[in-house]
Amino acid sequence: MNEKVKKLMGANMDIDFSNADFGNSKCPWNIAENTDEHKCAVKSTSICKYFCGIQYLDSVLCSYPYETLSVLTKDEIDRDM
Repeated sequence: MNEKVKKLMGANMDIDFSNADFGNSKCPWNIAENTDEHKCAVKSTSICKYFCGIQYLDSVLCSYPYETLSVLTKDEIDRDM
């Protein structure tokens, strides 16, 4: 990964940062817009355009404000886009 990808700790696998007691990170997009509407992923619905994956155990890799496909290399993506 490169310097444009942040590791955010404490995600809930629905995946959002709504429970401050679980981890210590907040969604940088929500911080920038002073909201809580953005989620990394919602089961069977969507994946955030800044979501770059999960690192063991429960850290989200986030590229905000750079869209994922502009940050990851082809080798870092596990399927054809």
